[in-house]
Amino acid sequence: MFKKDRSYETLIADYLDNLLPDDLKAKFEKRLKESPALRKAVDEMRALREKAKEATDGVLSPEAKLRLYERLNEERARRGEALLKIPQELLALAKAKAVAASEAAAEVAEAGAQVMQTAAKGGAKTVETAARSAAETAKRLGDAGKAVVEGGSEMAHTGLETAADVASTLSESAEVVKDVVDSPVKGAVTAPPKLAGKMAKAGFQTAKGMAKTGAKAAQTGIKAAAETGKAAAEAAKGTSKTTAEAVKAAAETAKAGAGVLSATVNGAKKVAKAKDEEED
Repeated sequence: MFKKDRSYETLIADYLDNLLPDDLKAKFEKRLKESPALRKAVDEMRALREKAKEATDGVLSPEAKLRLYERLNEERARRGEALLKIPQELLALAKAKAVAASEAAAEVAEAGAQVMQTAAKGGAKTVETAARSAAETAKRLGDAGKAVVEGGSEMAHTGLETAADVASTLSESAEVVKDVVDSPVKGAVTAPPKLAGKMAKAGFQTAKGMAKTGAKAAQTGIKAAAETGKAAAEAAKGTSKTTAEAVKAAAETAKAGAGVLSATVNGAKKVAKAKDEEED
């Protein structure tokens, strides 16, 4: 009655899958009405399929079921048997999950890009803060060095002026001595007080120059110390700002990283909950 190259089980399976041609299906159903044994075999295979479906529904994903159908059809095609009809709802569900997975991957990639952007922005801000602080500290140290150089120059100038004044005074003393040589009697009377005055003047000029130089040295030291103190304060301030920026950048990067994790979790949930649009 049926083709000899078809096995008994394959024929029943094709009937249950609605794969039999109309003429063969009519003959099979006629035989089904006449044969209790055939009806029993059909019922047993149908029950076995229901149990298998119940067992795999909660275990196999739509993608796995789809692959299983494809493997079975490959084997049936190799044997020259009619292919199994893949349930439309399975195809639709697999497609819906594939779309959800693609969307989830895009969201995770976007979150990852946000992490990179946040980290780069925070790093740039930290470097900028550190560079600005270093520049300001260098400027303060430069001002301190400049104060020392200027103070040293002014002290040298004061020393030269003092030396010139003292030399001039001593030169005048030489004139007094010359007067004594020229007029010993007169010079003996007038020279001592003149020489004493010149020596006193030279001593005063020397003392004045030394005092002026000492004051300038003290002023230079104070100014240099002040600028150095400002440089140290600026360095400490800059370190604090740089550390704060680094901590802020790390926090923002961590927050963005949490976004990646959230996107991954949400994506997994979206894929798990994905359904055929016709079912919604």
